[in-house]
Amino acid sequence: MPTPFPRASRRLAFTPVTECDFPALLAVYNSNPDFMEYSFGQRTVSMEAVAQDHAENLAFADSYSYCLREASSDSLIGIAQFILKNPRDGHPWLGLIMIDSRAQGRGYAKEFLDCLTAWYRENGYHSLHLAVLEKNQAVIPFYEAYGFTTYEERVSEKLGRVFCMAYPLDPSTQL
Repeated sequence: MPTPFPRASRRLAFTPVTECDFPALLAVYNSNPDFMEYSFGQRTVSMEAVAQDHAENLAFADSYSYCLREASSDSLIGIAQFILKNPRDGHPWLGLIMIDSRAQGRGYAKEFLDCLTAWYRENGYHSLHLAVLEKNQAVIPFYEAYGFTTYEERVSEKLGRVFCMAYPLDPSTQL
């Protein structure tokens, strides 16, 4: 059993997503219309889509869904979804970091990623994996600057081409 996920970082508070968060999360989702189109096939989504996305994420054992809130104001500015052991390959995966478009460019995604990788490392994991949609490949430089490397390209019927990336949590880990 892993240690509890941190409740906060320097500027962020992390709270498990609840149904009460769906209206604020809808605003976060819809502030990212390009990503909504890539992922959901439409530029804006409904409350039902947010609820379904949340349910699909938590359908996997050992999966987490957290609200990212500005610690100074408690404003919900993002969401993160991750899993300890992806049933397809047994690795931990980051499913999503989405920051409200009005809060992007302030280092919040990196700050969350720093907490996430430290937590995985603390709990004995050796690597963290993620997938980037080809249509969203503009985020690849962010992940590469962080230290992720692409190790495989896959094609998903629903999402198209995706780039699988991994980050070594242990320097001796071969990816």
